[in-house]
Amino acid sequence: MIVQVENSDAGRPQSGLQQATIVYEYVAEGGISRFSAIYPVPPAVTVGPVRSARLATISLLRLYQGVLMYSGGSEYINGLLDASNLPHFDEDSAGGDLFRVNSRPAPHNLYTDGVHLHDLLTRVHPPTVSYAFPVISAAPSGGTAAQAFTVPVSNFEQPTWSWDQTRFAWTRIEPDTGPFVDSQSGQPVQAATVIVQQVQVTYSAQVVDVNGVHGVDHQLTGSGAAQVFVYGHEYNATWTQPDAGPPQFKLANGRPAPMAPGLLWIELVPTGSPAALVSG
Repeated sequence: MIVQVENSDAGRPQSGLQQATIVYEYVAEGGISRFSAIYPVPPAVTVGPVRSARLATISLLRLYQGVLMYSGGSEYINGLLDASNLPHFDEDSAGGDLFRVNSRPAPHNLYTDGVHLHDLLTRVHPPTVSYAFPVISAAPSGGTAAQAFTVPVSNFEQPTWSWDQTRFAWTRIEPDTGPFVDSQSGQPVQAATVIVQQVQVTYSAQVVDVNGVHGVDHQLTGSGAAQVFVYGHEYNATWTQPDAGPPQFKLANGRPAPMAPGLLWIELVPTGSPAALVSG
């Protein structure tokens, strides 16, 4: 399952990101970022707020051969989703498996949960998945000690991740709203591994938003530079994208980049815009 989750100040704190296997973050219109949360099986929690799809969403849907849950999209985006021949459901077609809550104002109040995602899967026949998720491996020698780093997703969205030795994970701070927490637990969202993946980012001539905004396109195929933040260290790496499944990340010696058990967070940033280490 791939669920589109909002990341605006009005959409925080979000629900259900901690239970994802992989979360992709990428810039949408106006510099605001959006999350695509990937769940191999329906999580036993509420997920949201659910928002609209973007061009990067369609690329991820094709790579992961998943079932997409989203709030909607422009005529152009919906046309691309229909052409993908992959299962995708918005508020109208989900048949109640996307629902509104009263605790937040629209449009920041659309959610789903494990029960409804499971119900949805009983009504569709998802494609057979032939790929594997990233292999967990211990931290090799080398790397650079990193207590914190800032990710230039856009000029507007630049979250800072900090290493929490007690939790043995990275926690996040938003410049405008502060600590990034789960709405239901009230606890910080903890990413075991954060990967900053540099990709070509271009502006699309097509409208991707119901308000008439032109889109941002992310080139997820090919290869490029990356930084892997794990076990309190930074490792320089390269990425290549197979025909299906997650990208492969390798160190300079050709060995697979290390990853820790738990949530993998992939930050898509423009080529030439690496994350910056924060001293002190």
